Amino acid sequence: MARIFLTLAGISLALMIANFVIGLNAGDVNDVSKTHRQASLELREANRNLLDAKSEAYKAIQLAATQARELHNAVKVRHRLHFLLGVAAALFVVLVNSISVTYFIGTSRWCKEVVDTYGLDVNYANRSRRLKSKTFPWSISSVLVIITVAAFGGAADPGASIESAPDWVTPHFMAAIIGTCWVGYSFLRQVGLIGAHFDVIQEILAEVDGIRGDSRSEPSNDLDDTPSEPEETDGEQ
Repeated sequence: MARIFLTLAGISLALMIANFVIGLNAGDVNDVSKTHRQASLELREANRNLLDAKSEAYKAIQLAATQARELHNAVKVRHRLHFLLGVAAALFVVLVNSISVTYFIGTSRWCKEVVDTYGLDVNYANRSRRLKSKTFPWSISSVLVIITVAAFGGAADPGASIESAPDWVTPHFMAAIIGTCWVGYSFLRQVGLIGAHFDVIQEILAEVDGIRGDSRSEPSNDLDDTPSEPEETDGEQ
């Protein structure tokens, strides 16, 4: 289980890092969008004022609007990729942490039931419970961190029609750096705890196998006892 979790955690962390790099190279989408809106408004105003299409002023406005639109379209493609990959990375991080939580809920309950059924040392169940208690804060915090990063990204998105969107770019950038480091470290901690819990399960299984082996090796009284001779009745001479 630890290797499976490590593989899934590596994939989710790779998605976060790849999206971080794409976000850095996507360009200043807020500034480009602002320039594009301004150029479009100027062209619309020129058309409204019936400015001569052959004049140098109109040609300059039209050229600026065309260049702004082409730049905006190019940046928008990269921004859309950054958005979609960010959603995929966030969902994958939540999925991996949910697997960790589900694993400990199921196996911890299993340890307790087996210990109670076979009368094993209660320390096995206590160790399992302590490992589960140590894992849950890392899992929950990773989910909260990735949600925070995504929320800051949404606030920094000019498509959200928030006037303060440019002000959220730096917080989103810092949250992405801190969040990626936190999620990566939490995954490492969870891998170690899952591995330790697997050792507890193996110890319990070894104890159970020993008990079952002893029960199979004990001789059966019903088979080994020699049947007694029937008692003579008074009628037999």
